[in-house]
Amino acid sequence: MKDKLATLNAGLLLSSLVISGASFASVDRQGQESKNLYLASGEVTANSAVIWGRCNNEADSYLKVYVSEYNPLKPNQKKLIRSRKGIGPLVAQTTQKTDYTASIQVYGLQPNTPYRYWAVCQNLARRHFPLTSTKLTSGVFRTAPRADQEMDIRFLWGADLAGQGYGINNDLEITNVAGDIVSGGYVIFDAMKKTHPDFMIFQGDNIYADGPIPATVELPAEMGGDVWTNHLTKDFVAITLEQFRENWKYNLQDHHYREFLKSTSSYFQWDDHEVSNNWYPGEILTRAPYNGIAANVLAERAKQALFEYTPTSGRRIFKKFQHGKHAEIFLLDERSFRGANTDNKNTSGSNILGAEQLDWFKRSLKNSTATWKIISTDDPLGIVVNDGDGFDGFANDLKEVVGREVQLADILKFIKDEDIKNVVWLTSDVHFSAAIAYDPARATFKDFKPFYEFVIGPLHAGGFGPGVLDPSFGAEYEYVRGPLNQGLPEYTPPPFEQAFGMVEVSKDGVLTIKLSDITGEVLFEKQLEAE
Repeated sequence: MKDKLATLNAGLLLSSLVISGASFASVDRQGQESKNLYLASGEVTANSAVIWGRCNNEADSYLKVYVSEYNPLKPNQKKLIRSRKGIGPLVAQTTQKTDYTASIQVYGLQPNTPYRYWAVCQNLARRHFPLTSTKLTSGVFRTAPRADQEMDIRFLWGADLAGQGYGINNDLEITNVAGDIVSGGYVIFDAMKKTHPDFMIFQGDNIYADGPIPATVELPAEMGGDVWTNHLTKDFVAITLEQFRENWKYNLQDHHYREFLKSTSSYFQWDDHEVSNNWYPGEILTRAPYNGIAANVLAERAKQALFEYTPTSGRRIFKKFQHGKHAEIFLLDERSFRGANTDNKNTSGSNILGAEQLDWFKRSLKNSTATWKIISTDDPLGIVVNDGDGFDGFANDLKEVVGREVQLADILKFIKDEDIKNVVWLTSDVHFSAAIAYDPARATFKDFKPFYEFVIGPLHAGGFGPGVLDPSFGAEYEYVRGPLNQGLPEYTPPPFEQAFGMVEVSKDGVLTIKLSDITGEVLFEKQLEAE
């Protein structure tokens, strides 16, 4: 064990950069000033995309974006920018009001087409867009196939970034499945990028606003008394809007993460740590340093920061996107509308989705023409997630269907009654990986179709579990991997038990799930034929 951790300890001799909540320095892992602009794309459809940027000059500026079709084998920047197929420049103004961030919705794109985009930040006093400037930052994305196109698609999902105090460690080093050494920071994004996904779903806990990242973290005693070193730190729990923003900026200091965002379109959800551990609307946070502030107040600030720092349109987190004939993805929001985290035993049920979202979800499932309905949820369905004496998710470790399980039972019954075929659930949150089969033959509640839930995580955080399964819906592990069944203690650091998930849908409608570790090695694979 000590040999495996040796590369984590040398960082004790290096100094750390501290982000203290009100100040921000754009610094990469070598301590040099990073580029003038952060850039990402997201929410691609067959005809549109969102381009996001942050002007790191931190002055009122124009964010100018140019988009063009391109051949990945012949990426000639000047030719593409001047091409008649190009769109732009598209312009948004960045000011202190949005912390110098902006998102631009691009329309008029062609389906299933690779695009390259360039951007530059210019002081408001300047007028011209320097199309050949070396200061241009660029990225790529692919639009979705049309809803009637039978195309292969591949996408990733994951959650939990910079949790349990495990932040950017320059000495972290792995050898990937190709035999290449990858070092420094959030190395998992290197393996993810090499899968060449069409898009990525960040399911939640994309930041840990409620947890500082100190210079060192003591590792579990079972790991030999070693320490984890953070070469970039933050010394606060987020309360102000500026502090929530700083958490997003912390992650953007990592070069693997930045390069992944520029190369892969993304969709963002949220969970609890974007605000505070296990929060719910109406909660009053009495513990220090909150000292009586309402979770709703923090959630508004957290949501503003999330929308400022991700390529996300509108102000609603629950959404759906179709990618070709065979896949429609439903993103749920299980934080904004839930009831309190109680003992979860109310026989008449407890809320988790809210009436508006539940109605939208049912209608959208029923009206979907896609072969596969893929549901992305930040809370697992059958894994028991405790919150003190209460519960944070659907499950409560009881045979009876009570509490939030009543709403889940209603959804599962609706899917059966409406004969909605080929529904798969993707989840995270619990910091271990699993494939869970649900079967009414094993269940207390039997009025549903058998289905699968696939669980992934974390991307870069402490490893937990595996956890206990609730019996209400006949949940059974088909595959499970966490520190406790791998001979490791709880709170294991990267590289141990870090993971991401992949979904592949073939042009013939066959769905394949792969759960991979930090090196890119596939740990579990499941192929599902459509009904």
